[in-house]
Amino acid sequence: MLTRNIDIDPFGLTIEEKIFSGAKRAGTIFAIAALTIAALDFANIHSVESAAAIFRDNADLPARIRAGIDSISFTAVSPSASAAIPRDGITVASAPAVIAPPASTAKAKLSPIAELAAAGRQDAIGFAMEQPRSLAAKPNFAGNPVALASLASEPVNFASTETFPPQTQIEPTPVSLPMSAAIPLGMVPLPRSAPGVPPPSPAERLHLEGKERVKAERCLANAIYFEARSEPVRGQMAVAQVVVNRAFSGFYPDNICGVVYQNASHHLACQFTFACDGKRKIINERGAWARANRIAKQTLDGQIYVPEVAKSTHYHAIYVHPYWTHEMRKLVRYGMHNFYRPYAWGNGADEPVWGSGALASNKKK
Repeated sequence: MLTRNIDIDPFGLTIEEKIFSGAKRAGTIFAIAALTIAALDFANIHSVESAAAIFRDNADLPARIRAGIDSISFTAVSPSASAAIPRDGITVASAPAVIAPPASTAKAKLSPIAELAAAGRQDAIGFAMEQPRSLAAKPNFAGNPVALASLASEPVNFASTETFPPQTQIEPTPVSLPMSAAIPLGMVPLPRSAPGVPPPSPAERLHLEGKERVKAERCLANAIYFEARSEPVRGQMAVAQVVVNRAFSGFYPDNICGVVYQNASHHLACQFTFACDGKRKIINERGAWARANRIAKQTLDGQIYVPEVAKSTHYHAIYVHPYWTHEMRKLVRYGMHNFYRPYAWGNGADEPVWGSGALASNKKK
């Protein structure tokens, strides 16, 4: 008794669903093809007609290629070479170079295709170096003749088994060449001057080392974090640069912490609001705090200098209007802060800059 197990997948597609899926795929393919042909027609690219025209116009292309190859002819031309050196009356005579044809050319004339194939078997370097030249020149006043080495008379070996017979011996002709005159020193190009060593960093100018350096970095990071942590990075760099500019200006304390916490004991009457607003300072944004410390360190190391901020010593948020702005020259705005320098203090040309900013300003001068 024969038995047959039929497994029916209750979750599989029915025949109607399979037919519908296949028809849907075929319709999608035809739609894509129609859109492609329509796009080509819209772009004036008639691919089908162009392909048919190419096949129709080039039906005899193999025959034309063959006829063109058969029409190639090789004409033996005696090569010659000449050179002239316009220096102290030296002349170079040209003489035709005679190349003995290979023994195979003495046989029956081959077809152009066979000759082309035979030429491809020769060594290109040996074929180029095989051409002899004879030079003749008058001796000049230096009287120091240089004898040309005679050309070798041994057979020239090619990549194939065929060889050329020995060349005709050419007697060497003495040629005298003058010594080159010394080039004037004024015409010798001199190398560019070195770009220079960067000036001292703010930490070096303020003599910050050891614990003093750590303290200065902490004070500068506090100013960056509590004054501009929500600002763009370049705006945070600008705040740090303002603090350092004040330390160098002569109008503020000559150290970083002294600048940041100046008049901190006066409620809401200090230089930086966070230092005297009476609020507890809690660092709860670790990413912003790490960025503030990095900016503070790189600023003191002279690695950060914003040329647009330049010697700015003041800034304020754009939503307030301090009374002192009419005495200031606005230099730039970053984020929510405008940066200024008092007119009475000049442009600060005598105050130090650092790092690449100093080198850039020196190049402009």
